[in-house]
Amino acid sequence: MKILPKINGLYEESNGEFNLSEHFGIDNRFPAANQVFEERLQRIGQYMISPEEDMQIVYLQEEMENEAYQLMIENQNVTIKAAGESGYNNGLTTLYQLLARGKGKVRNCTIVDKPRFERRGVMLDVCRHFFSVEEVKRIIEQSALLKFNQFHWKLSEDQGFRMESTRFPELNKIGSWRNLAAADPMVLKGLAKEDDVYGGYYTKDEIRDVVSYAAARNIEVIPEISLPGHSSAILATYPQFTCTGEPLKVKNTFGIYERIICAGNVSANEFLYQLLDEVCELFPSKYIHLGGDEAPKKSWKSCPHCNKLMEEKGIHNYESLQSYLANKMITHIQTKGKTGIVWNESVIGGGLEESTVVQYWIEMAPGPSYVEPELTKGRKLILSSMNQFYCDYSYADIPMKATLMYEPEVKGIKVSQENVLGIESPMWTEWTPENEDIEKMMYPRLLAVAECGWTKKRDWEDFVQRAESYLSIEALNILTPMPWEQATIHGKEALKMIVKNMLELSKKYSDMSQNNDEDDKAQVVLPEGTEPIDPSAMMRHYIHDKMKAAYTQEEINEVLAMMMETMAGAMS
Repeated sequence: MKILPKINGLYEESNGEFNLSEHFGIDNRFPAANQVFEERLQRIGQYMISPEEDMQIVYLQEEMENEAYQLMIENQNVTIKAAGESGYNNGLTTLYQLLARGKGKVRNCTIVDKPRFERRGVMLDVCRHFFSVEEVKRIIEQSALLKFNQFHWKLSEDQGFRMESTRFPELNKIGSWRNLAAADPMVLKGLAKEDDVYGGYYTKDEIRDVVSYAAARNIEVIPEISLPGHSSAILATYPQFTCTGEPLKVKNTFGIYERIICAGNVSANEFLYQLLDEVCELFPSKYIHLGGDEAPKKSWKSCPHCNKLMEEKGIHNYESLQSYLANKMITHIQTKGKTGIVWNESVIGGGLEESTVVQYWIEMAPGPSYVEPELTKGRKLILSSMNQFYCDYSYADIPMKATLMYEPEVKGIKVSQENVLGIESPMWTEWTPENEDIEKMMYPRLLAVAECGWTKKRDWEDFVQRAESYLSIEALNILTPMPWEQATIHGKEALKMIVKNMLELSKKYSDMSQNNDEDDKAQVVLPEGTEPIDPSAMMRHYIHDKMKAAYTQEEINEVLAMMMETMAGAMS
């Protein structure tokens, strides 16, 4: 059976087939899910739910896991068994896929299915480049068709603040806009001119619309407000919340910036509480993402307020100061019934509030994992390994096979199922300003992410056949896919592309640094106390970790040799 993602359980065919009537009856206990189903059916024919017609699709409530479902198709009747709306929605989604494949007809069968991981997410960064509500909805609908159940909406960054704030309207007047740099892709592609004002934000009504649209598709929208680093858009609006109080701008180049929110500033804390209150009021999600990645501590080290706080609280290093600040925000949102999510750097200092979920992307420093000790404490992780799930890298850099076959680990250490809340695939948008850019980078990669998150037993050759078949059915494809030949690039061509991409990326960041008029740009952020790392050694380590999921050691060595040869030629 060519269902995607592949089922975990039973698929059993029987004689006969089901034909969906153009006007059909359906169990009305979950009207939002039914409306989505009816809207989808318009892609394959003139189908309409009619209360007057005999019920062709019936729901039976049964005790089973939350998202599990049983789908029984027999002649002119379909029965979906599930514990509630989530399972029912998944059953309808599978039924729609079968109907789209069969053009309204489905072979009689029984399907018993449930997901591998509880949470299966997609992240979209709308801060580096801004995307319309319509495009956000397209991504959500494609995700829903693949049974993802979380949409992580990155709404705050150095380059823009994207949520309407009625408590702090200056965040939108100042923090939502930037003047474009000459090296920005918007300028390089001829979509805008250098110094043009660029940006935008989503109104509260637009956000509510997106949240409602996602909820009808069994997707929870999780907002992220980045703290304490990657917060230049907030700090450009309120520079008094930095350690020095000096003015700064919304950043127009990409990277890491040293000026972050002052941990010892009482007024900054109160501002954050009120801002997070507004976020909690707007988003009904169980989770709120509080960022926590790539936060340089340089400004804290010379700040009298931060150092005074550390002395008063007995905090012995600046990594622990970050944990202390994170815990204050986490504890605050807990009073609103929310659970915090943070990027993995937030656990370096130890003592992170125990219910907080850690989103794992990479540990930059050599040596043992600082996340691994958290596993013995029962810490829940969302795994977003940069080398398997990041959509902003090419299909040569991260082959779909590496994504599909991923098994949970942190720095090479296996992670047990008990620690895994789920997986998530981020789409960072520094270099992709247009809809087609992000769609091709995300798709068909999301097919592999979806199957990795849903399906326990995966097979690459089997997946390839089903993925190609899925992509051939117009009614199942909302996003514009990367051409299959490019999405499955391999061999020497892929190795050459990896080298080309790394060199181009290095040049992009170099050009932005040279044209950057700010003096607070930082390099890679390593944990406090990490010994300096030789750049060439870091490059070798980076390439090895990047490629090991899908390439042989011989291929890795070949890429390293090409890189060294190219760099040597450039220096001579």
